[in-house]
Amino acid sequence: MRNETVNQINQGLEQGIVSPEEVQALNKAITAGYGGAGKPTDLTYGGVLQAESLESTLKSITFDMKNLKMWPSISVDKAYNLFEQYNRLIGYGSDSSPYIGEGGAPQEEDSTYIRDGQRIVFFGTRRKVSHQMTLVRTTVGDIVAQQAKEGTMHLLKNVEREMYWGHAHFTNVATGDQSGGLSDLPANSIAMNGLLQQLIKGDDDAQQKSRDFEGYGEVRSIASDLKGAVLAQDDLEDLTVIALENFGAPTDLHIEPLALSSFVKQFYPQFRSAPGLQGQSVGYDVNKMVTSAGNIEFKPNLFLRPRGQARNTGIQGSPVVGAAAAVATAVANPSASTDGLAAGSYQVKVSYVNDTGESSPIQASGAGLTVTAGQAMSLALANTPAGTKHIKVYRSAAGGAVGTEKFIGNYKVSATIVDSGAKAPGLGEAFLLDMSSEVMRFKQLSPLSKINFAIVSTALEFAVVLYGALFVYAPRFNCLFKNLGK
Repeated sequence: MRNETVNQINQGLEQGIVSPEEVQALNKAITAGYGGAGKPTDLTYGGVLQAESLESTLKSITFDMKNLKMWPSISVDKAYNLFEQYNRLIGYGSDSSPYIGEGGAPQEEDSTYIRDGQRIVFFGTRRKVSHQMTLVRTTVGDIVAQQAKEGTMHLLKNVEREMYWGHAHFTNVATGDQSGGLSDLPANSIAMNGLLQQLIKGDDDAQQKSRDFEGYGEVRSIASDLKGAVLAQDDLEDLTVIALENFGAPTDLHIEPLALSSFVKQFYPQFRSAPGLQGQSVGYDVNKMVTSAGNIEFKPNLFLRPRGQARNTGIQGSPVVGAAAAVATAVANPSASTDGLAAGSYQVKVSYVNDTGESSPIQASGAGLTVTAGQAMSLALANTPAGTKHIKVYRSAAGGAVGTEKFIGNYKVSATIVDSGAKAPGLGEAFLLDMSSEVMRFKQLSPLSKINFAIVSTALEFAVVLYGALFVYAPRFNCLFKNLGK
């Protein structure tokens, strides 16, 4: 029938009796077009006959395994309980005289041991695939296996971040200090103690310091606050010496890529071009530095990019903000370890977090709160949503507008909290680490595992889980930079 119609039109063309509309219809019928827009049933003319061309490889625009730095590097060991303990030797004996008189007896000495431990925490993500989806042809092959793979990557993303920042930036509600103290953490938290929390806590903990060199040399902090300055060679050399004095042997610097780039750019003026040579390369491949403690490998990690602005919308299941309110006022700085805030006006946002996630933020009243140099900021919180585990605070830079607030700290639930400037908005940390298994390990009760749920509908549900915790046995063998410029 179609061929007869075409023959009739051809005869009409030869005899000159075909109308312009019929010629246009013929043109449309033999035009393929690009298609692609709208529903498949919207295709017309030649587009109907085209076979769709879709690449069989799924293209990803997010991270993959090569972007993970901490998880592949750390030693892994088996856990056997929900609270794993270990013993720490902090001294071989007292500082008594080693001499004895003729015929005498030496002084009796005892080593000093400390028992410590960490709670095992539970990581997981849930996936769901309809039975019908498993029956249709897909471009990724086994759709359940694909979802298991993507669920694993999602879980590793969170594990990688929590290895650095689990229970990080928790701030004392009265002083605004960020000391890593357990008393500053929510009592019912199900999160892990990450690297930052364990290093900061161990910095001032007498049970984390060797007693064999008491009185010899200066006991220096393992944390260097750069206060927004770009990392320099001298900064890195200084911290490696501190780690060395604490008997550590750091090997890696885990750092945000942008901060590392700012460090590398300091070497550009040293570049010299040889006149007359072609094909010269410019720039520097700076991937390690020789220090007093040996070679330090640079490990740029995208997962060290610091938390920025608050979420516009809350996570499903997060606390319902409702009538929650926050009022900001300027107060005298109660902290002995911070310099307080710079003079200027500040904008502040507050959000609420439960075991599911973070809520949408609220703007603190007293917008544009003005403080003088060295003052702190107090936030009076009212109508905190039910189920809140902790509170996140976002503050602008001095003189910043509404909407420029960036993360500065976590707080356990309290009616009043203080920000004394311990963390600068938008700035993060870099870690100088001794990655040996005697210094830190990840102990797992269960490795990455897939757990199938009971089938109660025409859908297959499963979870990808990992049970474990980070153990930093010798925090002072490591060092860190705070408020790292970039």
